[in-house]
Amino acid sequence: MGRIPPTRLIHYFLILGVGLLSILLYLTFFLYYADAEGRSTISLGSPWALCSSSDQDAVPELTPTTTTMTVTVTPTPKPYELEPAYCNYCTSTDELCKRYGSFNLARSRAYEGSNARLKRVIRKLRSGQKIKIGIVGGSVSKGHGLKDRRDNWSYIYAEYIRETFAQATSSNASNVEVELINGSVSGTITQYMETCYREHIPEDVDLVIIELAINDQRLEYLAKGYENLIRSIFALPQRPAVISVQVMALMFQTITMGGDLHTAVAEYYDTPIISIRNVLLPHILRSTQLNHSDDSLEHYWFGHDIVGGLDLRHVGKNGHRMLADLLASFTSRVACEGWREDHLTGTFSEDSNVVGGWDWDPYDSDHTKGLLSSLPNPNDGEDVSEYIPRQLLFGKYDHTTVLQPATPFCRTTNTLVGMAAFSTYAHLLETLPPPFSSEGPDAFKLWSHQSNPGKVWLTGRKPGVRAAFKIQTSTLGRVRVTYLRSGSWGLGSALCWLDDDREKGQRLDGYWIYTNAHVANTHVVIENATPGEHILYCEILEETKDPGGATEFRIAAVDAL
Repeated sequence: MGRIPPTRLIHYFLILGVGLLSILLYLTFFLYYADAEGRSTISLGSPWALCSSSDQDAVPELTPTTTTMTVTVTPTPKPYELEPAYCNYCTSTDELCKRYGSFNLARSRAYEGSNARLKRVIRKLRSGQKIKIGIVGGSVSKGHGLKDRRDNWSYIYAEYIRETFAQATSSNASNVEVELINGSVSGTITQYMETCYREHIPEDVDLVIIELAINDQRLEYLAKGYENLIRSIFALPQRPAVISVQVMALMFQTITMGGDLHTAVAEYYDTPIISIRNVLLPHILRSTQLNHSDDSLEHYWFGHDIVGGLDLRHVGKNGHRMLADLLASFTSRVACEGWREDHLTGTFSEDSNVVGGWDWDPYDSDHTKGLLSSLPNPNDGEDVSEYIPRQLLFGKYDHTTVLQPATPFCRTTNTLVGMAAFSTYAHLLETLPPPFSSEGPDAFKLWSHQSNPGKVWLTGRKPGVRAAFKIQTSTLGRVRVTYLRSGSWGLGSALCWLDDDREKGQRLDGYWIYTNAHVANTHVVIENATPGEHILYCEILEETKDPGGATEFRIAAVDAL
């Protein structure tokens, strides 16, 4: 047999190639196509079935038979999904970044943390559920000096939440329901709020914002109270998120205030802090360094009294606006981070705690160094993102102490101020009936001065008059009384004790030497009471420290922890 000439061999390969290409084109254009619903369809039969009607008329002699088999294919996930509008931090569309600048926004975040709880609350918003925001603060958050409540930082922030997440979930802002409960009380400190905050905000809050940084002095016992407050809030039914906001006051003996001790506690409990002082103070200090008489920034950011004088104790309308903006910028950053985590892991859920990897894994090099056993995972893979530390920050470390969050007990006259009439969570301070308490015209009664009807006190005036209260102690066994102190209002003294142990009673003096200071003071009566129900007694004493011999005594609250 002779050999096939090379030129003929090339011809054979060309013919074979053309044939294969024809088959491929047939399969591509005639047998495999997608129907109107996007399903992949394979057609077995004549290609004329896919031609137009006019084309078919041109070949009437052909009557093809077609069998169609439909194969449904799962669509491939989109490689990229457009991020929500709140993921625009310091981009060309971020109006807050344009207003304040990235430098100032960064300074405002005194402590950011992981924000596991806040991300969970935002997931709840994104799923269309209602949330409740409770404010625990003093006179700034109460709105001192503001003419319109809509200028209050908390109101502005709640509006931001509604508008931002309405755009993220629907086109109708009314679909995002946010209930704002401003439980702020003027002139109060953490010492009061740590046990009485539930008299001012409901137990089923989702987010609690604390503003007490300038109400507290830089004293350790107030920082301890701040720790008790956070632990108690964390244990509420909805496991709420907590944000601390720190405003600024420049009328005290020092710039530093109790909020600077709060910071260490906030870090220990992984609760974020937004500070207006971090942003404003460098600018104020610099401007007054350049011009000692320049008070323009102070007048712009702080409030004014009724005669127009500068009030360096309370931020004004512009300060409220800034605080709300700083909170909004921070919240958008957290919301975006949570959205990206959920879409990265595919675990969108209201109860999801995904904030990153929590397992402790050794480095590869440790396997060869014998260090594997030195990097254990002590939590067996459990999520610790919302863990409440078993020990207090102000306690000595050990391996055994497991302190359960205490359940605060509080009865206060402050619930009368626009709250007790409709609130289901406020409890009015009331005395037990005789013979526990005194009766008659001299008995303790709720009273307020005509010049300040908003401040209500349980007031007694004569020595020997007694008030008794039923209380409930929790894990700490601490019982306290909050009463008024003044150097010029004619206040006397009282003895307070628990149950029948009058000999261990504590004397509370209403008078003190500060003539221009009239404030509520909280005093511990006992710290080691057994958990359970007790009776607290307070009796006005004959002896008084008031120079004029006055004996009037005013009680604002009793509490236990």
